[in-house]
Amino acid sequence: MKPLANPQPLTPSQIRHVLELLDMRLLAPQETAATFNRLSQAGTFSEAQQEAIELLFALDEDEIGDALMDFADDEARDIVRDNVVHEARMSFVGA
Repeated sequence: MKPLANPQPLTPSQIRHVLELLDMRLLAPQETAATFNRLSQAGTFSEAQQEAIELLFALDEDEIGDALMDFADDEARDIVRDNVVHEARMSFVGA
């Protein structure tokens, strides 16, 4: 297995795309994959960023917010905070 290249941080525009993909992945996994492929082919993400995003999709829901913060640049972190952090607070764990 080749080592994962260190991706450049995601910009606000890129992070918006990733958040949209995350929102739709459970309800429309095939459309999510198709959209991700279109964005990748259009050069929206570098190869290293694509690999990091693929790893992101494999994470548990409660790990995604922290991972997004790690992947985002300073400006994009504000977008992550506005869109993801509140979802973590609303998680329900059954007894």
